[in-house]
Amino acid sequence: MARVLNSEAEKKKLMSYRYEATTSQGRLVKGTIKAMGEIEAERLLIQRGYAPVNVEVAPSMFTLEEAFPTLFKVKTQDVSLFSRQLATLLKAGISLLPALDILQEQATTGRGFRKILESISTDLRSGGSFSQAISKHSTAFSEIYCRTIAVGEQTGSLEVVLNQMADFLEKQGQTAKKVGKALSYPMLIMGVGVVVIIILMTVVMPNLIGMFTSLNVELPLPTRILISVSNFLTSYPLYLLIGGVLIAALVLWLMKQSTGRRLLDRIKLVAPLIGTPNLLTELARFSRTMAVLVNAGLSLQEIMDLLPQTSNNTVIGDALNRVRGGLLLGEGLSGPMAHERIFPPLLVQMVAVGEMSNTLDFTMGVVADFYETTAEDKVNTMVGMLTPISTIGIALLVGFIAISVLMPMYTLTGAF
Repeated sequence: MARVLNSEAEKKKLMSYRYEATTSQGRLVKGTIKAMGEIEAERLLIQRGYAPVNVEVAPSMFTLEEAFPTLFKVKTQDVSLFSRQLATLLKAGISLLPALDILQEQATTGRGFRKILESISTDLRSGGSFSQAISKHSTAFSEIYCRTIAVGEQTGSLEVVLNQMADFLEKQGQTAKKVGKALSYPMLIMGVGVVVIIILMTVVMPNLIGMFTSLNVELPLPTRILISVSNFLTSYPLYLLIGGVLIAALVLWLMKQSTGRRLLDRIKLVAPLIGTPNLLTELARFSRTMAVLVNAGLSLQEIMDLLPQTSNNTVIGDALNRVRGGLLLGEGLSGPMAHERIFPPLLVQMVAVGEMSNTLDFTMGVVADFYETTAEDKVNTMVGMLTPISTIGIALLVGFIAISVLMPMYTLTGAF
C-alpha cells in the first residue's frame, strides 16, 4: 500500500520537458517527455537511443508569476531563512533530501520559492547534486551562492557553508533595511510637500487668478511669477506628462547604455552628501563577500571572477576587473588594488596584511565590520542633514506661494 502511495506521489511530480535530440543516424528530432527532473529526462532520452542536444521545461499555462514576475520575486530573507533551516536539519543528522522535503512541507515563504524547493527536490531524486539543482534558479540563488555551496559539497562542509551564506545574506538584508528605514522620513516629507505644492498651483491658484486679474492694478513680481507658473501647469498638463515620460524613458535608456551607466555610477560615488555613504557601502559589500568566499575555500582567482558581478556600481566593478587582471599576472591582490584610487589605503593595507599572514578571511571580515559601521554612521548623518534641508525647502516654497497670494491684498488695503 505504501509503495502504491509513493508511486502515485511521484507521478504527480512528473514535469513536461521539451527536448531536441539527434538519432543514431544524425537526424534532429524534437518533442516532449515527462520526467521528475531535467537529468532524468536526459537519461530517458539516452535510453531511447537519442543524444540530447537541448532539454528544458516545457512552457506551462499562463500564470500570474509570468505576468508579474516582480511581485513573485524570491526575497533575500527567504533564501537566508532556508539556508539557516537547512543547516540546522543537516546538523541534526537528517540527510539532504529528507531535509528539503521537510522544508518544502513547512515552507512559510511565497509560492514561487516553494516551487523552487520542489524543483530542487525533484532534481536530487533524479541523481543531480544540490549545487547543480540550485544553479537552475538564478532568480533565487546567486552565482556566489551556488559556487560556495559547490565547494561545501566537495569538502563535506555543506552545513558550515550554509550557515556562512545565511550570515552573509542577513548582513546584506540588514544593511539595505537600515538605509531604507533611515531615508523613509525625509522622502515622506518631500513627497507630501510636492503633493501640497501641486494642489496649490493647479487647484487653489486658478480660482485666485481671476480675482487678481480683475483688480486692474500692477501685481507684485512674486505674484506675477506665481500666476505664470500656475497658468503653465494648468494649460499644458498633457505636454508636461509627455515630457516627463520622455525624460524618464531617456534616463532609463541611458542607464542601460554602458557609458550612461558608468557616468551615473561615478556621480553616485562623488556627489555631495550621498557619495561617501555609497562608496562605503560598496566597499563593505566587497569586503564581506571576499571574507565569506575565502572562508568557504574558494581560490583567489575564483573569488576575483565572482566579485565584479557582486558590485552594484560599474566603476567599482571595472576596478575589480583590473585587479583581477593583475592577480592573473602574478602581482597578488594588494599590489593591483594600490593602483586603483577607488580603494582607500586602509583597505589595501589590510588586504596586504591578510595576504602575508594567510588570514585574508579574518582581515576582510574586520574591514567589512568597520565599513558597515562607518557607512551606517554616514547614512544617519546624511539623513540628519536631508530632513531639515527638505523641510526648509518645502517651507520656503509654500511661504513663497503664501506671500505671493497675500501681497496683492495688502497692496489694495494700502499696507504697502
